[in-house]
Amino acid sequence: MKRFMVLLAAVLLWHMPLAGQNGNEVPFNGLVETVSGDGVPRMTVTVKGSNKRTSTDRHGRFGLIDVPSDAVLVLSRRGELWEVPLEGRRSIHVILSEEGVVESEESEDLISLGFAFVKRREYNYSSDVITGEELRRSGQQDLESALLGRVAGLMRVNGELSIRGNVSSGSSRPLYLVDGVETMSLDHINLNDVESVSVIKDGSMYGLRGAGGVISVKTHRE
Repeated sequence: MKRFMVLLAAVLLWHMPLAGQNGNEVPFNGLVETVSGDGVPRMTVTVKGSNKRTSTDRHGRFGLIDVPSDAVLVLSRRGELWEVPLEGRRSIHVILSEEGVVESEESEDLISLGFAFVKRREYNYSSDVITGEELRRSGQQDLESALLGRVAGLMRVNGELSIRGNVSSGSSRPLYLVDGVETMSLDHINLNDVESVSVIKDGSMYGLRGAGGVISVKTHRE
């Protein structure tokens, strides 16, 4: 516990300038450890039923923003999956064994860290998620036409989709991802194969490729 407190204090001092810069956003910090006190790295943490997702760092720490008090966190790693209901908790310290979750409790120390564990990409990450079923109900025959009019700010400019309506001389075409693989267009996607589409207005986490935003398609064949 002493080692944990020293680590928390160091991280708090390092990240102090970040706190208070995010309006009404509420940080949610977490820590996943083994029963021997070792952090569990590279674990995916998802808010069940939403597109909020992050991963633990090498110390087992993670951060999210605006997590509902009645949410369920889904922890997954190497094909294993555990669900942790928050039940009103504003942070979570999870202890895992080979059999599963041994303990999960709120930590005032984690709460006091504010935005310390929240990655920079979490601040700007926002997306509209449309299910394939909803797109097929539009009556359109192709994916691009089905998306137009269903996502705020999405339009066609000079024959290309544009998320922000950028009409500068340069291309404002978003980055297209199909099952995580970059593609040049969505023309080849059969609307009947689409499970969901995420339209990300700020694609900065993808570098220059995402400057025009990101349209990420997940198919049933993934």
